[in-house]
Amino acid sequence: MASDEQYMDEALALAGRGCGFVSPNPMVGALVVKDDVVLGRGWHKDYGGPHAEVFALQEAGERARGATLYCTLEPCNHTGKTPPCSQAVIRAGISRVVLGALDTNPVAGGGVSTLRSAGIEVLTGIREHECRLINAAFFKHIKTGLPLVSLKWAMSADGKTATRTGDSKWITCAESREAGHRLRAAHDAVLVGINTLVADGARLTCRLPAGSDPVRQPRRIILDSQARTPRDAPLWNEPGGGPIIIMTGETAPAERRKSLEAAGAEVIALGGTRPKISDVLNHLGARRIQSVLVEGGSNVLGSFIDSRLVDQIYVFVAPRIIGGAAALPAVGGEGIDKLTAALDCDSLRAEPSGKDVRLHARCGEWKW
Repeated sequence: MASDEQYMDEALALAGRGCGFVSPNPMVGALVVKDDVVLGRGWHKDYGGPHAEVFALQEAGERARGATLYCTLEPCNHTGKTPPCSQAVIRAGISRVVLGALDTNPVAGGGVSTLRSAGIEVLTGIREHECRLINAAFFKHIKTGLPLVSLKWAMSADGKTATRTGDSKWITCAESREAGHRLRAAHDAVLVGINTLVADGARLTCRLPAGSDPVRQPRRIILDSQARTPRDAPLWNEPGGGPIIIMTGETAPAERRKSLEAAGAEVIALGGTRPKISDVLNHLGARRIQSVLVEGGSNVLGSFIDSRLVDQIYVFVAPRIIGGAAALPAVGGEGIDKLTAALDCDSLRAEPSGKDVRLHARCGEWKW
Protein backbone atom coordinates (compact mmCIF):
# COMPACT_ATOMS: atom_id res chain seq x y z
CA MET A 1 0.00 0.00 0.00
CA ALA A 2 1.34 3.42 -0.97
CA SER A 3 1.93 5.99 1.77
CA ASP A 4 0.45 9.48 2.02
CA GLU A 5 3.85 10.84 1.03
CA GLN A 6 3.96 8.75 -2.14
CA TYR A 7 0.52 9.91 -3.23
CA MET A 8 1.51 13.50 -2.50
CA ASP A 9 4.61 13.05 -4.66
CA GLU A 10 2.34 12.11 -7.56
CA ALA A 11 0.14 15.12 -6.86
CA LEU A 12 3.23 17.34 -6.91
CA ALA A 13 4.20 15.97 -10.30
CA LEU A 14 0.73 16.79 -11.58
CA ALA A 15 0.93 20.31 -10.14
CA GLY A 16 4.11 20.96 -12.09
CA ARG A 17 2.25 20.49 -15.36
CA GLY A 18 0.59 23.86 -14.78
CA CYS A 19 3.94 25.68 -14.73
CA GLY A 20 3.79 28.79 -16.89
CA PHE A 21 0.02 28.68 -17.41
CA VAL A 22 -1.74 29.40 -14.12
CA SER A 23 -0.03 32.44 -12.59
CA PRO A 24 -1.07 34.49 -10.66
CA ASN A 25 -2.85 31.40 -9.30
CA PRO A 26 -0.71 28.71 -7.67
CA MET A 27 0.14 25.38 -9.27
CA VAL A 28 -1.93 22.61 -7.70
CA GLY A 29 -2.21 18.86 -8.21
CA ALA A 30 -4.82 16.47 -6.79
CA LEU A 31 -5.59 12.77 -6.55
CA VAL A 32 -8.70 10.87 -5.45
CA VAL A 33 -7.75 7.52 -3.91
CA LYS A 34 -9.78 4.65 -2.44
CA ASP A 35 -8.53 1.21 -1.40
CA ASP A 36 -5.09 2.07 -2.76
CA VAL A 37 -6.48 2.74 -6.25
CA VAL A 38 -6.21 6.17 -7.87
CA LEU A 39 -9.71 7.01 -9.13
CA GLY A 40 -9.08 10.54 -10.34
CA ARG A 41 -6.22 12.87 -11.19
CA GLY A 42 -6.21 16.58 -11.82
CA TRP A 43 -4.12 19.71 -11.98
CA HIS A 44 -4.81 23.40 -12.42
CA LYS A 45 -4.31 23.85 -16.15
CA ASP A 46 -5.11 27.48 -16.98
CA TYR A 47 -5.60 30.72 -15.07
CA GLY A 48 -9.32 31.24 -14.62
CA GLY A 49 -10.10 27.59 -15.36
CA PRO A 50 -11.23 24.78 -13.03
CA HIS A 51 -8.92 23.92 -10.16
CA ALA A 52 -7.10 20.63 -9.67
CA GLU A 53 -9.64 19.22 -7.21
CA VAL A 54 -12.48 19.69 -9.68
CA PHE A 55 -10.74 17.69 -12.41
CA ALA A 56 -9.82 14.88 -10.00
CA LEU A 57 -13.34 14.69 -8.57
CA GLN A 58 -14.92 14.72 -12.03
CA GLU A 59 -12.75 11.83 -13.15
CA ALA A 60 -13.57 9.84 -10.02
CA GLY A 61 -17.30 10.55 -10.25
CA GLU A 62 -19.52 8.66 -7.78
CA ARG A 63 -16.56 6.51 -6.79
CA ALA A 64 -15.22 9.53 -4.85
CA ARG A 65 -17.67 8.86 -1.99
CA GLY A 66 -15.72 7.66 1.01
CA ALA A 67 -12.39 8.23 -0.75
CA THR A 68 -9.32 10.26 0.19
CA LEU A 69 -8.41 13.46 -1.65
CA TYR A 70 -4.73 14.32 -1.87
CA CYS A 71 -4.08 17.95 -2.74
CA THR A 72 -0.84 19.93 -2.79
CA LEU A 73 -2.62 23.09 -1.57
CA GLU A 74 -5.57 23.75 0.71
CA PRO A 75 -8.81 23.83 -1.34
CA CYS A 76 -10.02 27.37 -1.93
CA ASN A 77 -12.92 28.56 0.17
CA HIS A 78 -14.25 31.49 -1.86
CA THR A 79 -16.01 32.26 -5.10
CA GLY A 80 -13.64 33.90 -7.56
CA LYS A 81 -13.33 32.94 -11.21
CA THR A 82 -14.54 29.49 -10.11
CA PRO A 83 -16.75 28.25 -7.24
CA PRO A 84 -15.12 27.22 -3.93
CA CYS A 85 -13.36 23.87 -4.15
CA SER A 86 -14.10 23.17 -0.48
CA GLN A 87 -17.80 22.85 -1.33
CA ALA A 88 -17.05 20.60 -4.31
CA VAL A 89 -15.09 18.27 -2.01
CA ILE A 90 -17.99 18.13 0.46
CA ARG A 91 -20.56 17.46 -2.26
CA ALA A 92 -18.43 14.66 -3.70
CA GLY A 93 -18.61 12.73 -0.40
CA ILE A 94 -14.86 12.70 0.26
CA SER A 95 -14.22 11.34 3.77
CA ARG A 96 -10.54 12.25 4.20
CA VAL A 97 -8.37 15.04 2.81
CA VAL A 98 -4.56 15.03 2.88
CA LEU A 99 -2.94 18.40 2.19
CA GLY A 100 0.56 19.58 1.47
CA ALA A 101 0.50 23.33 2.19
CA LEU A 102 -2.08 25.75 3.53
CA ASP A 103 -3.24 28.62 1.34
CA THR A 104 -1.88 31.87 2.80
CA ASN A 105 -4.03 34.01 0.53
CA PRO A 106 -6.46 35.64 3.00
CA VAL A 107 -9.14 35.76 0.32
CA ALA A 108 -9.04 32.08 -0.60
CA GLY A 109 -8.00 30.45 2.69
CA GLY A 110 -10.18 28.72 5.26
CA GLY A 111 -10.81 25.52 3.36
CA VAL A 112 -9.55 23.31 6.18
CA SER A 113 -12.02 24.74 8.68
CA THR A 114 -14.90 24.31 6.25
CA LEU A 115 -13.98 20.70 5.51
CA ARG A 116 -13.60 19.80 9.17
CA SER A 117 -16.92 21.47 9.99
CA ALA A 118 -18.49 19.14 7.44
CA GLY A 119 -17.10 16.10 9.29
CA ILE A 120 -14.21 15.42 6.91
CA GLU A 121 -10.92 14.24 8.39
CA VAL A 122 -8.13 16.59 7.31
CA LEU A 123 -4.41 15.89 7.56
CA THR A 124 -2.01 18.75 6.75
CA GLY A 125 1.72 19.18 6.25
CA ILE A 126 2.45 16.15 4.02
CA ARG A 127 5.44 17.11 1.85
CA GLU A 128 4.79 20.66 2.97
CA HIS A 129 8.27 21.92 2.08
CA GLU A 130 8.02 20.63 -1.48
CA CYS A 131 4.45 21.91 -1.86
CA ARG A 132 5.50 25.38 -0.77
CA LEU A 133 8.65 25.34 -2.88
CA ILE A 134 6.81 24.65 -6.13
CA ASN A 135 4.74 27.79 -5.48
CA ALA A 136 7.49 29.98 -4.07
CA ALA A 137 6.53 32.86 -6.37
CA PHE A 138 2.90 32.69 -5.23
CA PHE A 139 3.76 32.58 -1.53
CA LYS A 140 6.32 35.38 -1.81
CA HIS A 141 3.90 37.64 -3.65
CA ILE A 142 1.12 37.01 -1.14
CA LYS A 143 3.38 37.91 1.78
CA THR A 144 5.50 40.73 0.33
CA GLY A 145 3.69 41.98 -2.77
CA LEU A 146 6.91 41.45 -4.75
CA PRO A 147 7.80 39.00 -7.51
CA LEU A 148 10.21 36.13 -7.10
CA VAL A 149 13.46 37.24 -8.76
CA SER A 150 15.51 34.70 -10.70
CA LEU A 151 18.85 35.68 -12.26
CA LYS A 152 20.05 33.66 -15.24
CA TRP A 153 23.26 33.88 -17.20
CA ALA A 154 25.52 31.77 -19.37
CA MET A 155 29.28 32.00 -19.07
CA SER A 156 32.58 30.37 -19.87
CA ALA A 157 34.51 28.43 -17.26
CA ASP A 158 36.43 31.61 -16.44
CA GLY A 159 33.29 33.65 -15.85
CA LYS A 160 33.03 35.55 -19.14
CA THR A 161 29.89 36.20 -21.17
CA ALA A 162 31.53 37.73 -24.24
CA THR A 163 34.97 38.20 -25.77
CA ARG A 164 36.81 41.52 -25.76
CA THR A 165 35.12 42.33 -29.09
CA GLY A 166 31.64 41.56 -27.71
CA ASP A 167 31.20 38.21 -29.49
CA SER A 168 28.90 36.04 -27.37
CA LYS A 169 26.99 33.64 -29.67
CA TRP A 170 27.06 31.02 -28.56
CA ILE A 171 28.99 30.39 -25.35
CA THR A 172 26.79 27.48 -24.25
CA CYS A 173 25.45 24.48 -26.13
CA ALA A 174 22.03 23.99 -27.74
CA GLU A 175 20.74 22.00 -24.77
CA SER A 176 21.52 24.86 -22.40
CA ARG A 177 19.87 27.40 -24.67
CA GLU A 178 16.73 25.24 -24.78
CA ALA A 179 16.79 25.02 -20.99
CA GLY A 180 16.98 28.81 -20.89
CA HIS A 181 13.85 29.06 -23.00
CA ARG A 182 12.06 26.69 -20.64
CA LEU A 183 13.01 29.01 -17.79
CA ARG A 184 11.38 31.85 -19.69
CA ALA A 185 8.21 29.79 -20.02
CA ALA A 186 8.19 29.20 -16.26
CA HIS A 187 8.28 32.92 -15.38
CA ASP A 188 5.70 35.66 -15.73
CA ALA A 189 8.23 38.06 -17.20
CA VAL A 190 11.75 38.20 -18.65
CA LEU A 191 13.87 41.31 -18.09
CA VAL A 192 16.97 42.75 -19.77
CA GLY A 193 18.74 46.07 -20.01
CA ILE A 194 18.81 48.23 -23.12
CA ASN A 195 22.47 47.42 -23.90
CA THR A 196 21.80 43.69 -23.99
CA LEU A 197 18.69 44.22 -26.08
CA VAL A 198 20.69 46.14 -28.69
CA ALA A 199 23.88 44.05 -28.61
CA ASP A 200 22.14 40.67 -28.79
CA GLY A 201 19.12 41.59 -30.87
CA ALA A 202 17.12 39.94 -28.11
CA ARG A 203 13.56 38.88 -28.90
CA LEU A 204 12.79 37.80 -25.31
CA THR A 205 10.38 35.07 -26.33
CA CYS A 206 10.18 31.42 -25.36
CA ARG A 207 11.20 29.42 -28.44
CA LEU A 208 11.14 25.66 -27.98
CA PRO A 209 11.77 22.90 -30.53
CA ALA A 210 9.07 21.98 -33.04
CA GLY A 211 6.58 19.57 -31.54
CA SER A 212 6.84 21.02 -28.02
CA ASP A 213 3.64 21.83 -26.18
CA PRO A 214 2.54 25.47 -26.61
CA VAL A 215 3.56 27.85 -23.85
CA ARG A 216 2.31 31.15 -22.51
CA GLN A 217 4.79 33.82 -23.53
CA PRO A 218 6.28 35.92 -20.70
CA ARG A 219 5.97 39.69 -20.58
CA ARG A 220 9.06 41.36 -22.04
CA ILE A 221 10.55 44.03 -19.80
CA ILE A 222 13.36 46.38 -20.85
CA LEU A 223 15.20 48.71 -18.49
CA ASP A 224 15.87 51.68 -20.74
CA SER A 225 16.46 54.85 -18.75
CA GLN A 226 16.52 57.18 -21.77
CA ALA A 227 13.99 55.36 -24.00
CA ARG A 228 16.62 54.38 -26.56
CA THR A 229 15.00 51.09 -27.65
CA PRO A 230 15.38 51.03 -31.45
CA ARG A 231 12.22 50.90 -33.52
CA ASP A 232 13.91 48.31 -35.76
CA ALA A 233 14.87 45.98 -32.88
CA PRO A 234 13.90 42.33 -33.59
CA LEU A 235 11.53 42.10 -30.62
CA TRP A 236 8.98 44.33 -32.37
CA ASN A 237 8.48 41.80 -35.14
CA GLU A 238 8.39 38.62 -33.06
CA PRO A 239 5.02 36.94 -33.71
CA GLY A 240 3.20 35.80 -30.61
CA GLY A 241 5.58 37.50 -28.20
CA GLY A 242 4.44 38.69 -24.80
CA PRO A 243 3.55 42.33 -24.06
CA ILE A 244 6.50 44.75 -24.16
CA ILE A 245 7.02 46.95 -21.09
CA ILE A 246 9.78 49.56 -21.25
CA MET A 247 10.81 51.16 -17.97
CA THR A 248 12.50 54.52 -18.28
CA GLY A 249 13.63 57.31 -16.00
CA GLU A 250 11.62 60.49 -15.60
CA THR A 251 14.19 62.37 -17.68
CA ALA A 252 13.68 60.21 -20.79
CA PRO A 253 12.68 62.46 -23.70
CA ALA A 254 8.91 62.60 -24.11
CA GLU A 255 9.07 62.22 -27.89
CA ARG A 256 11.01 58.95 -27.55
CA ARG A 257 8.53 57.59 -25.05
CA LYS A 258 5.63 58.47 -27.33
CA SER A 259 7.37 56.80 -30.26
CA LEU A 260 7.78 53.56 -28.30
CA GLU A 261 4.16 53.67 -27.21
CA ALA A 262 3.11 54.16 -30.83
CA ALA A 263 5.11 51.04 -31.70
CA GLY A 264 3.05 49.01 -29.23
CA ALA A 265 5.03 49.12 -26.00
CA GLU A 266 3.80 50.18 -22.61
CA VAL A 267 6.23 52.80 -21.33
CA ILE A 268 6.55 53.30 -17.57
CA ALA A 269 8.52 56.30 -16.30
CA LEU A 270 9.89 55.66 -12.82
CA GLY A 271 11.54 58.19 -10.52
CA GLY A 272 14.99 59.63 -11.18
CA THR A 273 17.19 59.43 -14.25
CA ARG A 274 17.48 55.65 -13.98
CA PRO A 275 14.88 53.22 -12.60
CA LYS A 276 15.81 51.82 -9.20
CA ILE A 277 15.63 48.04 -8.95
CA SER A 278 13.37 48.31 -5.90
CA ASP A 279 10.97 50.58 -7.81
CA VAL A 280 10.94 48.18 -10.75
CA LEU A 281 10.02 45.24 -8.54
CA ASN A 282 7.39 47.20 -6.63
CA HIS A 283 5.75 48.15 -9.91
CA LEU A 284 5.80 44.59 -11.22
CA GLY A 285 4.41 43.23 -7.97
CA ALA A 286 1.57 45.73 -8.03
CA ARG A 287 0.65 44.33 -11.45
CA ARG A 288 0.48 40.78 -10.01
CA ILE A 289 3.60 39.74 -11.88
CA GLN A 290 4.77 37.06 -9.47
CA SER A 291 8.05 35.96 -11.06
CA VAL A 292 10.66 37.64 -13.21
CA LEU A 293 13.66 36.10 -14.97
CA VAL A 294 16.52 38.60 -15.22
CA GLU A 295 18.80 37.72 -18.12
CA GLY A 296 21.21 40.63 -18.20
CA GLY A 297 23.35 42.17 -19.21
CA SER A 298 26.29 42.24 -16.90
CA ASN A 299 25.46 45.59 -15.31
CA VAL A 300 21.78 44.77 -14.83
CA LEU A 301 22.65 41.49 -13.15
CA GLY A 302 25.13 43.35 -10.99
CA SER A 303 22.53 45.95 -10.04
CA PHE A 304 20.15 43.27 -8.78
CA ILE A 305 22.94 41.63 -6.78
CA ASP A 306 24.17 44.95 -5.41
CA SER A 307 20.60 45.65 -4.30
CA ARG A 308 20.34 42.21 -2.66
CA LEU A 309 17.03 41.72 -4.44
CA VAL A 310 17.73 38.22 -5.75
CA ASP A 311 15.92 35.03 -4.77
CA GLN A 312 17.65 32.43 -6.93
CA ILE A 313 20.21 32.05 -9.69
CA TYR A 314 20.50 29.80 -12.72
CA VAL A 315 23.98 29.67 -14.22
CA PHE A 316 24.99 27.73 -17.34
CA VAL A 317 28.75 27.11 -17.40
CA ALA A 318 30.42 26.09 -20.65
CA PRO A 319 33.71 24.12 -20.65
CA ARG A 320 35.64 26.77 -22.55
CA ILE A 321 38.00 29.56 -21.55
CA ILE A 322 37.82 33.02 -23.10
CA GLY A 323 40.47 34.87 -21.09
CA GLY A 324 41.50 38.49 -21.34
CA ALA A 325 40.96 41.32 -18.89
CA ALA A 326 38.83 43.15 -21.46
CA ALA A 327 36.39 40.26 -21.90
CA LEU A 328 32.95 40.92 -20.43
CA PRO A 329 32.40 39.44 -16.95
CA ALA A 330 29.12 37.67 -16.25
CA VAL A 331 28.19 39.97 -13.36
CA GLY A 332 29.08 43.64 -13.20
CA GLY A 333 27.79 46.30 -10.84
CA GLU A 334 29.67 47.90 -7.99
CA GLY A 335 30.55 44.67 -6.23
CA ILE A 336 31.77 44.40 -2.65
CA ASP A 337 34.85 45.38 -0.66
CA LYS A 338 35.09 42.33 1.59
CA LEU A 339 34.12 38.70 1.15
CA THR A 340 32.04 38.86 4.31
CA ALA A 341 29.62 41.06 2.36
CA ALA A 342 29.20 38.55 -0.48
CA LEU A 343 25.72 37.37 -1.43
CA ASP A 344 25.68 33.81 -0.15
CA CYS A 345 23.62 31.14 -1.92
CA ASP A 346 22.55 27.74 -0.65
CA SER A 347 20.72 24.61 -1.76
CA LEU A 348 23.15 24.46 -4.68
CA ARG A 349 22.35 21.91 -7.36
CA ALA A 350 24.59 21.08 -10.29
CA GLU A 351 23.51 18.93 -13.21
CA PRO A 352 24.65 18.28 -16.78
CA SER A 353 23.17 20.39 -19.56
CA GLY A 354 24.50 18.86 -22.75
CA LYS A 355 28.23 19.42 -22.53
CA ASP A 356 27.69 22.28 -20.07
CA VAL A 357 26.82 22.35 -16.37
CA ARG A 358 23.69 24.02 -15.02
CA LEU A 359 23.90 25.45 -11.52
CA HIS A 360 20.85 26.43 -9.47
CA ALA A 361 20.95 27.96 -6.00
CA ARG A 362 18.67 29.93 -3.72
CA CYS A 363 19.74 33.26 -2.23
CA GLY A 364 18.75 34.52 1.19
CA GLU A 365 16.16 33.06 3.51
CA TRP A 366 12.91 32.00 1.90
CA LYS A 367 10.37 32.73 4.63
CA TRP A 368 7.17 33.07 2.68
